[in-house]
Amino acid sequence: MIVDVNAFTGHSTSYPTDGSVSAVRNSLCAVGVDRIFLSPLNAAWFPNPHRCNQEVYDASDDFDDIVPVPIIDPTVTTWRDELARAAEHPKVKAVKLLPAYSPYELSSADDLLNELAKAVLAAVIQTRLEDPRRQHPLAQVPDIPASEVAGVAERHPDLTVIIGGPRWAEIKALSDQLLALPNLYADVSQADGFDSLKLLVEMGLAPRLLFGSHAPIFIPWSAIARVVNDLNNEDAEAILGGNTERLLHME
Repeated sequence: MIVDVNAFTGHSTSYPTDGSVSAVRNSLCAVGVDRIFLSPLNAAWFPNPHRCNQEVYDASDDFDDIVPVPIIDPTVTTWRDELARAAEHPKVKAVKLLPAYSPYELSSADDLLNELAKAVLAAVIQTRLEDPRRQHPLAQVPDIPASEVAGVAERHPDLTVIIGGPRWAEIKALSDQLLALPNLYADVSQADGFDSLKLLVEMGLAPRLLFGSHAPIFIPWSAIARVVNDLNNEDAEAILGGNTERLLHME
């Protein structure tokens, strides 16, 4: 099974792309993805991102292979209601945080993170959506350092923490923490670079890496090729889906 732990529906501000649910799903199914963890990209641009979550809930009703990943913002007063909604949904396995886009310090999200652990939901903390070099010069959103996300895993040992969108050099720099913290993982949607995944696997990080496409901003073919072209079958299968299936107790 191929599981995409980091996909979106919605629109980029950098260039036109078809981010409709059907277009994103079709592009991922075309490369063999069996489960799509889908978040609302438009939530990044809304003062209240919770208003965008209905789209991924509806998509999960329409398609069995879509797993909704709602975005929750701890600075919005309704976050507890939004979390309760996620926790009660039969398909939700994780929620996503976009701390760079509200913005807020991750330390201010501790109440939400504690409640996520109690609800046995993973936290995908997105470090970047778009390369800052592609953003409009008057609308720059700086990356969240992946090291700050690792700090969340240290402070919340009962919470499964997934670093969303880290660059491969950041994953490499966090290798000791990834190996030492049983609740810390990284998706590889933005871990591009020559032999990047091969080098990370050689460091023993294969069990800590999860496949993500970052569709529709990135091309799914590239995400798949990065894994299957550079790795042996055992490591590729683990990253493409085995790790996520085990981590999130998927059927």
